[in-house]
Amino acid sequence: MSIALFISEDKLKRSTTINGNVDVEILRPYMKVAQDLHIWTKLGSKLYKKLQDDIANNALQQPYEDLINDYIQ
Repeated sequence: MSIALFISEDKLKRSTTINGNVDVEILRPYMKVAQDLHIWTKLGSKLYKKLQDDIANNALQQPYEDLINDYIQ
């Protein structure tokens, strides 16, 4: 099962002190937990699920793309 994350590996590494050599497979479960704990509670179930489905299906459109890029990430 694929995990739909709201931030890319590259953006995470560029905006934090995480070394570029760290394998994303190690980070991914922790990214998912952090996303569930901090973002889901702010967005609510319906919007959170919609964004995850759109990301998983590569169907993210405006204004949701701006929401992800400008506010959630």
